Amino acid sequence: MRQMTRVLGPILLMLASVLAYADKCSDDVPKHLDWCSRDHGYNEGAECGLKALTNSGVQLPVDIGQQALGNAWDRTNMMGATKAAWRIGAKDAAINAAVCCQVHKAEAHSCLSSHRDLVVQWLNSHP
Repeated sequence: MRQMTRVLGPILLMLASVLAYADKCSDDVPKHLDWCSRDHGYNEGAECGLKALTNSGVQLPVDIGQQALGNAWDRTNMMGATKAAWRIGAKDAAINAAVCCQVHKAEAHSCLSSHRDLVVQWLNSHP
């Protein structure tokens, strides 16, 4: 019985911390996307967003490579194109592009990637 307690104790503690992170992460989805919609700094996710929105029907910049594109197409503009794609029905492309906005932060990117349903809610509430 003691051995089982020694093994199960750390596992239960780890499970509790994973669940706590999942709850916090879901709360952070709108915060991450709101930040992306306002940020005018270098866009590490520009090329990712551009690829996601290709063939979506929205006007996009020319692919000039990540380094130049990241300076020229900030997150605010990328999220504007993302919202435009959402409005015209390119839903998957818009979701993928929204997730790209946090590609530079592994934890935030993972959070958005794993909560696409909340990305959909955010896009629905930010036309």
